[in-house]
Amino acid sequence: MKKIVGVLLFLCLIGGGLFAYSDRISFFKLGEVEYLTQIVTEDMKHSRTISWQAKQWDESFEVEYRKKGSFSTQSKKWNLKKMPVTQGEERFIYTVHLDQLEAGSEYEYRIISGWKKSLWKSFKTEPEGDQTFKAIIFGDSQSADYNLWGKTSQAGWERNQDASFFIGMGDLVDNGQQTYQWDTWYNQGKSLFTHLPMSPLMGNHEAYSLDWQMARPENYLALFSLPSNGPDGLKGYAYSYDYGEVHFVVLSSLIKELKEFEPDLFAKQEKWLAQDLGATKKKWKVVLMHHGLWRFPFNGSFNETGQTFMPIFDKYQVDLVFSGHVHSYSRSFPLKDGVKSGQGTVYISTGRSGDRVWPRSPGKPLDAVFYNPIDQPNYLTLEASKESLQVKAFNLDGTSIDQVKIEK
Repeated sequence: MKKIVGVLLFLCLIGGGLFAYSDRISFFKLGEVEYLTQIVTEDMKHSRTISWQAKQWDESFEVEYRKKGSFSTQSKKWNLKKMPVTQGEERFIYTVHLDQLEAGSEYEYRIISGWKKSLWKSFKTEPEGDQTFKAIIFGDSQSADYNLWGKTSQAGWERNQDASFFIGMGDLVDNGQQTYQWDTWYNQGKSLFTHLPMSPLMGNHEAYSLDWQMARPENYLALFSLPSNGPDGLKGYAYSYDYGEVHFVVLSSLIKELKEFEPDLFAKQEKWLAQDLGATKKKWKVVLMHHGLWRFPFNGSFNETGQTFMPIFDKYQVDLVFSGHVHSYSRSFPLKDGVKSGQGTVYISTGRSGDRVWPRSPGKPLDAVFYNPIDQPNYLTLEASKESLQVKAFNLDGTSIDQVKIEK
């Protein structure tokens, strides 16, 4: 009898402790932690950047993380940025850079603040070795209401759940200083942000003020904590990273839009780009930039972007250059010195993933394929292995637009 009473007493004590403990744990309320996002890093094998937004400052925010299946956790404090107050409310961006991770491993993470916790989310680090991988590429997502962007991003993710990350080619929103546009863009694209790290580009619409004048893209720079390996003084504008056998370079092409704020934008990137491409030992080189390299309308000559960067692409044998801006899909013949070549750089305009249609978008004599997605948006996939790069373009409904394989 004494043993039974002892056991019952022990269980009551344990149960009471559990109830007391559970009373002290709660989940964040709606709006307390918003827009949880993964961002690419310079070393995707051993690091990952996590960011989220809140409408209040909270010094106790941390990211708690662990290898999947483990009960042993670590935690790391945030770095804080503040979006400019443009529409009546403060917005804080919290960022945590996780490093010293194991390659080829799955991790779980959540946001904590005292006894408040978010649900666990997960990510996978890049495996060691020359692995085949896939990335999803979205052309301009700027929209009136972002419903089509939501459908396009959802379709891209659902059909490519083996993707390792995704790329946003700039003009992510229609006006970079309008907070509600970023909110809607995040909400509609949550399928992507929940599952995949993002490699973002800055488009000209990120550099508009509320009165549609050119401005420094402060919101974009606050939202995305990007690799700091770019040109001096241009953190957030240009950066590079590796994945598998591919070296990716992101450039800022906003030479006209930012001339008042960054008059040396191209000069700084030109020198850095040559050093960056010259240093990589990866087999494949892929450049991402918002504007294309041709004058509009095309008259056979290249714009300032083309005149500045094409010689560097040629010298360092860049394989693919992706651009956005004109809302149409096109793929050039391989080009060298600005003309068709058996071995040269292929230039691809990525179309649109939002609802902004540009009927005047022109084809060019150097295009092997041209398609203007007037009736529905589109997205691309890039599949990379040691043997080849393969690009496929799809409409929202899944029909094929184009595909090309590059081998060397």
